[in-house]
Amino acid sequence: MGVSVEGGKGRGKGMMVDLNLVPFIDFMSCLIAFLMIAAVWTQIASLDVEQSVSNEPPPPDQEPPPVPPVPPLTVHVKSDGHWIGRKVEEGLQIPKDGELYDYTKLEELLVKDHETYPVEEMVIINTDDGVPYEEMIQVLDLSRKIGYPKTLLAGGPPSATPAEGAAPMPGGG
Repeated sequence: MGVSVEGGKGRGKGMMVDLNLVPFIDFMSCLIAFLMIAAVWTQIASLDVEQSVSNEPPPPDQEPPPVPPVPPLTVHVKSDGHWIGRKVEEGLQIPKDGELYDYTKLEELLVKDHETYPVEEMVIINTDDGVPYEEMIQVLDLSRKIGYPKTLLAGGPPSATPAEGAAPMPGGG
């Protein structure tokens, strides 16, 4: 589809130009479709929210706020042993027994934690770079045997390693 434009009055020869309108029509149809969809998105994305801010104490018949959830149990398989804990400051380091990991001590601590938090189902297993895959699988099997059916495998960059003398981080190296 095109439009023919003639011009050139005067002495010279007339000029004939054909304008192709197909790309312009394609652009306008896409633009109209986009604007119609965007109008629907703005209606979907809007929420009616009411906020009440009060300095008054809650009524006595209102339930107290829920207790914050317990952090998940983390087992960090490191090149020099295991680290186990729910919080960084409360975690325990289990050094290797010679060249072998001490799975009996790890099992004792997993059982103790499972007795303390019997409803918890998840354990996070984190490994350092260079730790053999079999060691991670050993910890996974041990956690499932004790009663943690859900497992999250995690990892962290080498920059997450704590500074010398600091408490060991469960997500770092």
